[in-house]
Amino acid sequence: MGNGATKGLSVNAKTLILILLFVNVGFAFKMIHKYYAMKEAGYIREKTFRDQLETRVMKAFGSMEDLNKMVDDITRRKEEAEKTAASFQEQGEQIKLANKNLEDAKAQLEEEKARLQREIWELEDSLSLAKKTLSNKDLTIQELMNNLEILGKEKSALKKQLEEYSKTPGAWSLPKQ
Repeated sequence: MGNGATKGLSVNAKTLILILLFVNVGFAFKMIHKYYAMKEAGYIREKTFRDQLETRVMKAFGSMEDLNKMVDDITRRKEEAEKTAASFQEQGEQIKLANKNLEDAKAQLEEEKARLQREIWELEDSLSLAKKTLSNKDLTIQELMNNLEILGKEKSALKKQLEEYSKTPGAWSLPKQ
């Protein structure tokens, strides 16, 4: 370093760089060749696959027209299935709406049932109270009837006594005034 002349890379380094450059160029050339070979093989493979498919179709269906008819039929059935699925979905939404309405009606009926049950209990309470009052009045009426019967008997006894006294007028007399 002290003499001021700079040296470049050593011969070994230059040789190594040159070897690596040739290796990279060779590898790139090999990969390009491999790419074109694969591309050509893929085209041939695709072409043979298409030919094999056509021969299978010919064996299975007889002709390409039959295959096209089947494809059209399958497509038509798929569209019909989609329409049916849409119809089922719409019916499902209608059923959900109907179920919601039924649930609302059920809730209203439950509320009405509870209200009517309260009214029934109130009527039963008032009926039992009326029965108690009626039975008390029946007892009172029965007592009055018994008293009336007793009074009737006493009246008839008093009438008999009055008749007996009237048959014998001298036995008693009214005080004179």
